[in-house]
Amino acid sequence: MHSESVGTEPYTAEDPGRQGQVRGASASGIANSGAFPGCYIGDSTRAEIACAHQLGRPVRYTHPVGHAVIVHRPGLEAVRIGRYEDEVRATEIAAGLCRQMTSTAHVDGTVIATGAFRPGLDHLELRVPTDPYALAEAMDNDPDGAGRGFPDLYARLLAQEPAAHASDLWGRACSAHDHLHADPTDE
Repeated sequence: MHSESVGTEPYTAEDPGRQGQVRGASASGIANSGAFPGCYIGDSTRAEIACAHQLGRPVRYTHPVGHAVIVHRPGLEAVRIGRYEDEVRATEIAAGLCRQMTSTAHVDGTVIATGAFRPGLDHLELRVPTDPYALAEAMDNDPDGAGRGFPDLYARLLAQEPAAHASDLWGRACSAHDHLHADPTDE
């Protein structure tokens, strides 16, 4: 895998001057021909991508690196979920999250879309755990508060699983959460 800045000579991700070349280019091209399984992008190339994003330079990939669900919330940073190999699955999850907005607190003007997976940006985990105890542990790290945390863990679970299964799983996870956080002196 190598990277090249548009308008400059090609260079490898290991070149010490790669970030200088990113700074001098109008755009950065990331060659990810699949030389690594799953279009792996290494730490050096991630640093280069991050540098390009910080400088406001567009990054284009020579091969698709997957899809993401993007939740745009006015006044807050976008939430990105992914990497989905299949655009259809990303669209299904986005539609599921849109359905959740009818009954879940969220920032007014929130828009859910699909887009390209961008390796240089943070993404929420692709899947919500479906083991009740793993889901219970994930509850402790779930943001909340007046819809500012949308899509919360429950909304993501409902977008991922059929409603009846998600509801049952959530109930078992809540029981597991209570059990994990029970005070032993209360027994």
